[in-house]
Amino acid sequence: MAKNFVLGIDIGSSGVQSVVAGWDKRGEGLKILGVGSSPSSGIRRGKIIDIEETSKSLKASVVMAEKKSGLRLRSGVLSVGGTDLAYVRSKGLIMVSRANHEISEFDAARALEQCQSNIEPLTNREVLHSFALSFTVDGQFKTPDPTGMVGSKLECEAIFITALSRDIKNVVRVAELSGFMAEDVIASPIAAARAVLPKRHKEVGAMLIDIGAGTSSLAVFEEGLPISLEVLPYGSANITSDLAIGFKTTIDEAENMKKNFSASSASSKKQAADIISARLSDIFELTNKHLKKIDRVKLLPAGVVLTGGGARLPDLPDFVKDYLELPVRMGDFEETRMPDGLDIGPWSVAVGLCIMAYDASQGRPGFGSNLTAKTKNAAFRWLKSLLP
Repeated sequence: MAKNFVLGIDIGSSGVQSVVAGWDKRGEGLKILGVGSSPSSGIRRGKIIDIEETSKSLKASVVMAEKKSGLRLRSGVLSVGGTDLAYVRSKGLIMVSRANHEISEFDAARALEQCQSNIEPLTNREVLHSFALSFTVDGQFKTPDPTGMVGSKLECEAIFITALSRDIKNVVRVAELSGFMAEDVIASPIAAARAVLPKRHKEVGAMLIDIGAGTSSLAVFEEGLPISLEVLPYGSANITSDLAIGFKTTIDEAENMKKNFSASSASSKKQAADIISARLSDIFELTNKHLKKIDRVKLLPAGVVLTGGGARLPDLPDFVKDYLELPVRMGDFEETRMPDGLDIGPWSVAVGLCIMAYDASQGRPGFGSNLTAKTKNAAFRWLKSLLP
């Protein structure tokens, strides 16, 4: 039976995580076949600052995943992160094209394109993802899918996830130097959300918080779609640095102290708790500011889902629950399984990249498919034209 394979590569601040996954025509779903991890070099706060060093880290990670899977892949789907990821919302209005005023998929696509045309010029930025949040027919009836309805005017409200052009170009270049072709580049919070946010949570309202080493990524969902996104400039590495300063010890010892916090003596445990709590307060104060900006403070019924390598701090869910006054749970994979013994958190982005590739192969509506495909393909043609 013919089988399809995908390579998902998450370029993070502390490590490059690679996942090889596959599926066949029997409809048995996505299976993880091999994983690889390599310490990051040339990356700071989720952004590539040294192309050659990053390419070495990426290649080492991919080679490990390929060896475990028994496959050799020459292309993959990669993540892009960092504090310059952003979003913008826009509206667009068109006249329905058919004489009988029946709205077609073409009309919906035109309305989405008009939304993008109405955005202020994006200086040195490119659209990674576009999502039609809702359509309004003749200024009265709102629907997520207007196809087949009758009306003379169609308005669309959409959200666009953007990244700096140089950041996307750097990701593509790193892949090429490592001997791989970048099939697609996806915003890391969108990929992580696809892996660990349950469909029901995304429908009723939930926030993903992905705590990495150098940054913490936020993505808020309602009615199955992202309504906001932000990457904060703090992560678990900041906690390690704070502990090293507070205890006048080495970074390695501070990292071990953070991981084994519950085993510390009573006196050192209180001091460590104060240091960790102070830095977490920085992260979740900014998180609350984000929720306030979008009028969702204490108003997400499904609450918060935590993921990322930095999300395994002892008692973190309780801390977040008290700070944000929302229900909190740790993220888990519902559509695939990690090899035994591996923590889910550090792999959520790489696994999400693979799931999104699988979704596209199955023709499922979702991130990057259907109405968003034209926008993304155009951006990629532009990127490749700039590469030597």
